[in-house]
Amino acid sequence: MPLTGFASMADTIGYKIDIRRVKLHEDIDKIQVQVLEMDGVRDRLIRVSGDEDVNLALTDIMIRQLDVLQDSLETTATLDHRLKVKYLTGVLQVLRAFQTGWMQGSFAPEKGLILFAEFSELMAADRAGQSIEPIVARYPYETSDLLINARTGSFFDNIGYNASRIHLFRKFCALYPAKILPKLENYADVPFADSLLRYTARLDPNQFYDYAAATETKVGQLIRRSEDPLVRAITVMASSNSGRLYYPFLDEVMNGRLTLDSINKVMVDSLQYYRLLVTTQIEYAKRSLKGDTALGFPDLTKMLQRKAVEVFINRINALHDDPEPVRFRILEPLSPKELYYLIVLGEDVIYTSSYKGVYNRMLERMRTPSGDTLLMAVQFDRFKKFIKMAAGYNKLESFLASMPDSNAQRLMIAFARGLEKSGQLEDAVDVADSYGSITMPAIKEIIDQEVASSLENSRKQADRRSEVIYRILQTIFASSSDTSLDLSQLLGIPPVYSVDYGALADTSGKVVQLVFFYGDKDGIDSYANFMSMFNGSAEWKVTRTKEWVEIRSVKGKPVVIYANLPLDNAKGDDPDAAAQASLLTHLRENNLRPTIVIHRGHSYHVKYTIRQLPASARIVVLGSCGGYHNLDDVLNTCPDAHIISSKEVGTRIVNEPILRHINDDLKAGRSIDWIGIWKNLSGRFTSGEAKERFENYIPPHRNLGALFIKAYQKAMEN
Repeated sequence: MPLTGFASMADTIGYKIDIRRVKLHEDIDKIQVQVLEMDGVRDRLIRVSGDEDVNLALTDIMIRQLDVLQDSLETTATLDHRLKVKYLTGVLQVLRAFQTGWMQGSFAPEKGLILFAEFSELMAADRAGQSIEPIVARYPYETSDLLINARTGSFFDNIGYNASRIHLFRKFCALYPAKILPKLENYADVPFADSLLRYTARLDPNQFYDYAAATETKVGQLIRRSEDPLVRAITVMASSNSGRLYYPFLDEVMNGRLTLDSINKVMVDSLQYYRLLVTTQIEYAKRSLKGDTALGFPDLTKMLQRKAVEVFINRINALHDDPEPVRFRILEPLSPKELYYLIVLGEDVIYTSSYKGVYNRMLERMRTPSGDTLLMAVQFDRFKKFIKMAAGYNKLESFLASMPDSNAQRLMIAFARGLEKSGQLEDAVDVADSYGSITMPAIKEIIDQEVASSLENSRKQADRRSEVIYRILQTIFASSSDTSLDLSQLLGIPPVYSVDYGALADTSGKVVQLVFFYGDKDGIDSYANFMSMFNGSAEWKVTRTKEWVEIRSVKGKPVVIYANLPLDNAKGDDPDAAAQASLLTHLRENNLRPTIVIHRGHSYHVKYTIRQLPASARIVVLGSCGGYHNLDDVLNTCPDAHIISSKEVGTRIVNEPILRHINDDLKAGRSIDWIGIWKNLSGRFTSGEAKERFENYIPPHRNLGALFIKAYQKAMEN
């Protein structure tokens, strides 16, 4: 001893180690050596800190003090074999826990000083037959957790062990409140369990609901014994097959404003249930303005959105080819407030024609057709989203005209103000998107002034994040009317107005494109229209498989387009999804990296395209995809992507000229110039439906929401 060759008392006093404990010493010595080398340098100093005293102290523990401890345990006559094994095992387990925590990054190695100091105190108290609880109470949770919670095996029989575990659990609850319920399963007998239930039910009712539904667990049984009103309300809901339909009204039920019976009466009627959701949403929004956030408010909004889409929006979207009286018949019973929520919660799925139908009916049914009256009636809930959509669908001017000028000005000031306060980017992206759609100079001037004022205030307050938000907005707003501004230089982002040909071609010189189709009727028709550009053309060679098609240029630079077949989903098993998966496998196995990706499908298919988006994409054509979350998801996968989006589902009238223009440039080896392409196309679409449809498409250099996200991410990285 020591078996590592470290200097120790054993070099000057000889003793024989019981053969039954030799392996323990060998294992301890082995880990000592491994820990010495974990800093990447094979020497006799452990470097874990910029403080040299810390490094020297930790090294002393590993080289000298642990050897001394091993010798001491072996030579103490009052310790029998069982106790020597007990404490040597403890030393080994602490070393392993320290090593593992350091390797995994879950334990800061410099805290090893505290860890081994606490272990020494615990062992001394245990050897003296004293409780270890006072020691555990003095040390931080992080080290005590490694030493007490059944990891070392040294102190489980101490008279203070159970009290120490409970003390540690209290510390855990204070540090990690979101993890209390999972941990409580192992501490169901603690005297403060009911207090924890009351606390966690209010902290995260959604998580609590899941545990209340698990009747076989110890926590589930504890929940059922609680007398707390909120806990009981959640328990009753979780016990019902319709619990998730009750759950959005949790706060109302707990406070006696609604009963489960009253909710039960409207659940069987989709219209009445939707109405109750809207009424409650407005009441919760009113309370939030006063700083009173209702329990389960986010879950109420999710359910309201779900019902708005499932019951109403999907219906009017599906009937887009039917006469208006047939198509919008389902909306007849809805009030202006109820129609308002179809708009603000349906952004990602509502068609342009559906939006216009809902919007027009909303205004027609108001006793006083005044926009400010409507917004006051809904407590200005999600009004920024409403303004953004009105601007995008060319309804903002008429909406503002429906109210006094002074109110319209105050509304637009509020629209552009406080964008940094939510902690998210959605409001700022909505303002950016709206600005590009606003045609009224006076309204743009109001937004410009408010952004400039907010930028100045953020600089005075040294608010870095706020300053970044308003500086970027000011810059991209200026660029929307002055394309001579170099946004790439000003914002530190890749070029905005063009995509270099070299960035699109692979190492062999070819440009690979990927097109996603979906197997509904519109998808099948869209595929036929798409293929009409290539079938029978002398410039393209088409090769078909049973699940996808390859389209290869015959003249000019090599361009290869891959598109899955829109196999009919009516046959079940999502054959179009299988075709997409097969195509992606083919691309991956042949090292083909698409730099252009095109989505051909409705907005509700967009999530599937984004989910499969290759990181190599530099141009992404998403059709009906202008919402913040979709743009953010695309840029998270493809940070430098140029995104073409539309306010409605893509149309052949516009899609084919855009794609043909891009392909002609690629075959000629030219870079993609968005300003030139859009100027050329706008000269072709000069009137009628074609002009209206084209104006719904947003090119990358005018996609201000996407530009904002790119610039913000880059600025915050720096």
